[in-house]
Amino acid sequence: MSGAERESTAIELSRERTELAEKRTELAQDRTDLAGSRTFQAAERTYAAWVRTGFTIASVGWTVGRTFMETVESGSALFIGGVLTIIGIFCFVYGWFSYKRIYDYLHENYPKSETGRYPFAINMAVVSILTGLLLFIFIFAYALLLL
Repeated sequence: MSGAERESTAIELSRERTELAEKRTELAQDRTDLAGSRTFQAAERTYAAWVRTGFTIASVGWTVGRTFMETVESGSALFIGGVLTIIGIFCFVYGWFSYKRIYDYLHENYPKSETGRYPFAINMAVVSILTGLLLFIFIFAYALLLL
């Protein structure tokens, strides 16, 4: 093999290695993007679980208070119902703060998308509105329970 052939083979090998390295870099970036999406989806599932739990606890509290309101132990029933409703409301709030913490982390560590917006921004707005509505509904329901 002559010197020119060896040089040509070395250049070709170098080019192939460079292309392979670029391909691996692209794949690594894709895996990182997918990991961010998985993290965010896990945060959404966790938030949904907190909302479900809070809704269940607050509903049971409201039901207990309303059902036993006309009995001799109506004061105890209203107290237990109120406590359960407040615990349910705290579940909504805690779930929102947990979700917000993950959102802020992803917002800081992942760049804007091709559209120029941060990914997941609409989701955060929807979750915040949902939490506010649930809080309002259960505070209103608790006020009805007391009346």
